[in-house]
Amino acid sequence: MTPTFLAIGHFCYDVSPSGYVLGGSAAYSTITARNLGCRARAITAVGSDFDPQNPTLDGVEVIYQESSNTTIFENRYGADGGREQLILSLGSRLKPQVIASDSRNAEIAYLCPIADEVDPDCIHSLNSALIGVTPQGWMRQLDGDSQVVRPKRWDSSPAILPYADVLILSEEDLIAYPDELEKYIELTRIVVLTKGRYGATLYENGQALDSQAYPANEVDPTGAGDVFAAAFLTKYFETRIPQEALNFAHCAASFAVEGKYTTNIPTLDAIHSRLKPI
Repeated sequence: MTPTFLAIGHFCYDVSPSGYVLGGSAAYSTITARNLGCRARAITAVGSDFDPQNPTLDGVEVIYQESSNTTIFENRYGADGGREQLILSLGSRLKPQVIASDSRNAEIAYLCPIADEVDPDCIHSLNSALIGVTPQGWMRQLDGDSQVVRPKRWDSSPAILPYADVLILSEEDLIAYPDELEKYIELTRIVVLTKGRYGATLYENGQALDSQAYPANEVDPTGAGDVFAAAFLTKYFETRIPQEALNFAHCAASFAVEGKYTTNIPTLDAIHSRLKPI
């Protein structure tokens, strides 16, 4: 059986030196799922400036919701290397009614907001065998009228996590509120905390399982967390063995960081060529 992988979240544009490039967790994850042999589907909202014919999305079934804007991110770096992230425009909110009946039974669902655009009640519209969540977008807010992104506490987590199977988040997500991790672990069956080149820790049934990242010649880490998440969910759906899913996901992410943006998301054959036995 070929599983359907459904991502719910905004496709966006990231500002780059050469212009706008495709971004967003929903884009990275569905491209990954497609490359791994899944039927990949995304529910998103974009404006008229978005190009739905982008060849990067070939083979991904996209359900576009009408929006007055496309979400656009810009990263500005200071002399000290510090990053300031801005949201230049924001697409419309994704509510439960955007999930049509033929999407509700997708075998794997991935709620992946990037700008607080996914209504928490969307999780109640899913009948998926495996539901994954990445909370980054629920942990962001705009600083007044400045367009600058600031962290916020994830207040809707108790309404989401008891209904999710896997929570995948990064150490960077927790910088502002590190005390929240214990709450997330109590609310969720499986929590995967990623640590970039230092690997990841999986929490399940009161146990912590550490795993190592694969060596990589890093060019750009953008989207690597979403490649990791999609790879983890697809392999865990297949095997239900956390160690195998972690190893597979680390391998997939090692390819992703070796190219810019979506250019080096690996195929299944590529992953198998680098995959180490556990």
